[in-house]
Amino acid sequence: MTIRRLVHCIVLTLALSLISAHAQNPAPSATIAAKKPVFAGACKACPWGILAKVTADALSHYGYQTTICWVCWSSFGPREMGDKTKPVTPPGGLDNPEYVEPPPDAVPDIGATSESNLIDAWNGTGPYAADGKQRRNYRVVAVIRTSTYMLAAASKKSGITDLRQIKDRTQPTWIVGNNAIIFKHYGIRVEDLRAKGGGVMPTNASREKRASGDVFIGTGLLANTPEQRSWYEASQLNDLVFLDFEEPLIARLAQEPGYQHATVPLALFRGVDRPIPTVMRPNHFIYVRDEVPDSFAYDVAKALDEHRDLFQVQLEPWYYDPRTVAVSKVIPMHPGAIKYYRERGYVK
Repeated sequence: MTIRRLVHCIVLTLALSLISAHAQNPAPSATIAAKKPVFAGACKACPWGILAKVTADALSHYGYQTTICWVCWSSFGPREMGDKTKPVTPPGGLDNPEYVEPPPDAVPDIGATSESNLIDAWNGTGPYAADGKQRRNYRVVAVIRTSTYMLAAASKKSGITDLRQIKDRTQPTWIVGNNAIIFKHYGIRVEDLRAKGGGVMPTNASREKRASGDVFIGTGLLANTPEQRSWYEASQLNDLVFLDFEEPLIARLAQEPGYQHATVPLALFRGVDRPIPTVMRPNHFIYVRDEVPDSFAYDVAKALDEHRDLFQVQLEPWYYDPRTVAVSKVIPMHPGAIKYYRERGYVK
């Protein structure tokens, strides 16, 4: 072998080694390296916006200055996180300036969303089905819990005492909320509602209009977040009769990713006069991409654990449970976060 060929082989070997090392340990984003991460949250009074604020406040104790995207809600945040795209303002996203700000001009490094939403993005199902792809570059840093129950109620004046009555009802029926599985189970079709002068209440309807609905269906808790406010309003401005779900439906709902059996507690809302079997969506994820350095994921896990008191003073009742903070059944935990939880004895 000539000297020239030997040198060429050595250079090629070194280049391949560097490429391999970079693939296994990709360089951190400039924002993380500068300790100025960008968080894909949601509006300031939205559940994922609250988690963004808690995370930012917790990280501030370790020298981080976090910029929050207050318009990365719904399916926007997981898409922007998975595809490494800069946030965009959804249509009408700046209509309530007290809740939002224009998005930062940077790709998010970290985000928050529900377990069910991120699993849909991971698998390319639900609202992500039309994208025609899976996003498998998410890694979970922390699982934070809340109590968001699946509920159904009817206004007392409607006379509805069972969701099965809706299909054959001759009067106009206006439903606030929507759930495809529940609608299918009870034979409720939007076109039939419209044919009888009713329908699904527009989300931009006024507070009084929303509260005047005949039937209310969806997840809820007693907080004036944009997602939950219909229950907050209707239980005060309308006389509601809370309805039972049939057991086969509860079993079906409990099979959905991110849901589990639960019981609505007595007096959760005005009109809840008994414990009601149902399901709830308890788990919400603080997550990153798989390229994020172990040190950053470790810092986030540590910050949230050591400043878990921040969860106790928020609009929505969040809680940090060491027994479940590292339990993600579908999407892998980030190794940097697992390192911290293992040190603390939360995982073995």
